[in-house]
Amino acid sequence: MQPDKRQPRSLLRKLLGWFRARYIGLGWAVRGVLVPWQKTIEPSWTEVRRRVALLRNRRRKFRYELTACTMFQNEAPYLDEWLTLHRGVGVEHFYLYNNRSTDNYREVLDPWIRKGLVTLLDWPGFGGQVAAFNDCIRRFRMQARWIAFLDADEFLFSPEARDLRTILPRYESFPAIFVYWILFGSGGHQSRPKGSVIENYTRCLDLDAASSDDFEHGHAHLEKETYVTGWAKDGKSIANPRLVKHYYVHQPEQVWDGVVVDEKMRPHLRRLPGTIDLSCSVFRINHYWSKSIEDISSKVLKGNASWQSRPTGKLERWLERESHLNRTKDETLLTIWRDIK
Repeated sequence: MQPDKRQPRSLLRKLLGWFRARYIGLGWAVRGVLVPWQKTIEPSWTEVRRRVALLRNRRRKFRYELTACTMFQNEAPYLDEWLTLHRGVGVEHFYLYNNRSTDNYREVLDPWIRKGLVTLLDWPGFGGQVAAFNDCIRRFRMQARWIAFLDADEFLFSPEARDLRTILPRYESFPAIFVYWILFGSGGHQSRPKGSVIENYTRCLDLDAASSDDFEHGHAHLEKETYVTGWAKDGKSIANPRLVKHYYVHQPEQVWDGVVVDEKMRPHLRRLPGTIDLSCSVFRINHYWSKSIEDISSKVLKGNASWQSRPTGKLERWLERESHLNRTKDETLLTIWRDIK
């Protein structure tokens, strides 16, 4: 029989073993208390926040009935037209987030700021559109009954009525209205023409073609050379900020109560496969997706405002997409624009 050669444990090792055993035991004991507590408290806290949101939403008087929010970068040539059009269709105030612009945007916006029509906020760093939109909701949810979240190349209007505020009361029980866009191409302009966007670009992808559009694009190709935005079945939203828990780029991702609907009050889910019924008779967004070929080339180089990286893909893919967006002529907004001017 071999003698036991194991060395007796040192006092230090004994103490470490003792503390380890009791630490692990204490950890499990604490976990035994925390886990049930979290399961009880977290849903309760969520319910408290939901009730606060519903309480806020009982307010009947707001400083503004309809406002608009966008984040921009070097969009100075287009800002005045964008503001003028939306002011003309009933938007009372604008929340503009400047993302590192280096052009003369301040010169363009100063007259609007002096009139009290624009709140300008600096939003440094690359991307962050989602964070900016959610910041807008938190800051201004008790100031505006509705906030339309748009890009500077998206023009919201109604083919039914000039003033959007006359239509919105129909939807006051919903957290947001999803508005489909109509995608406009270059109309054959290679370089940036003089004059307004609305007057220069009148060629678009018609509604019937948009309903069955199957161009591969966007998030399925993120970080790939085939990445390109511009899905014809997409759009943006007019949101009730008090009922929005978290807003994404196109519509609320989470709401405190109710469901996001389209203009026909149908629950809306983005990225539905196949042909879908696109309705733009009550609300519509003209999305001047490319403007001139010069503009779309610059847009690709600038990158995507919603992501921290720069997933822009190859310019050839964007130009291929642009070639699909000139099928028909549409001057619906042009008539309204001429009246506003």
